[in-house]
Amino acid sequence: MLETDLQVHRTVDELHAKVALSLVRKITELSQQRSRIHLGIASDISSTLLHKIADIMHHHPDLVDQWSPVHIWMADERYVDHDHVDRADTHIDEALASRFPIVQLHRPPSPANSKNLQAAARQYEEEMVAVYSVHTLLDPRSIALDLSLLGIGQDGHFASLFPSHNTLDATGLYVAEPHSPKPPAQRISMTIPVLRRSRASWFVVAGKEKATVFAQALQGANFREVPAGAMNQVGTQWWVDKSAASRIDRIF
Repeated sequence: MLETDLQVHRTVDELHAKVALSLVRKITELSQQRSRIHLGIASDISSTLLHKIADIMHHHPDLVDQWSPVHIWMADERYVDHDHVDRADTHIDEALASRFPIVQLHRPPSPANSKNLQAAARQYEEEMVAVYSVHTLLDPRSIALDLSLLGIGQDGHFASLFPSHNTLDATGLYVAEPHSPKPPAQRISMTIPVLRRSRASWFVVAGKEKATVFAQALQGANFREVPAGAMNQVGTQWWVDKSAASRIDRIF
């Protein structure tokens, strides 16, 4: 693993500040290369980090004015109503999409506007294909995010892709998760193939309770046991605090 793939920071606040600043710089850089930017954000990305990103954007309008339109896709979302307390995209809307016109948030369907969980996953996939297909209809297998912003659970899951679940074998863009071990049970998730196609993937991991599973993911553990291990590849950047990195030396 390249040394530059791992960034360790002393505190969670320092970690979030560095990720926020780096993300704004990354989008500014991508805007020089692309007419549109596609960003995936996992549901476990903290609202604190989202607001730090928003604060930098607010204080540097000169940078944001240079941006290409930023399309945000949920890497995973809970299948609950849009106003439900467990809904993650609400925080992204409040921090970013509602404040900055350059940001367009694509919200997965809720029970109120879809027939069922499986139908909601299909609808969201169809929306992604339609948005990506500017001139001609694209093969979904060619669709790739410019950047995915992800986290890791204590059991090694990421983007609501849980150990030993059938969703780990899903193809296409999105898959329905009907039996999440963490409530709410019904979720929609990007598949491993589309997440692995991300041109860049940033994992943000904090806390001593995630130290062991983070070290396992970092060394490419079997993805059926530690799903995040599937993302240990070129283009993945691991952003962690000192506590989360505390077991690295014991593993390697």
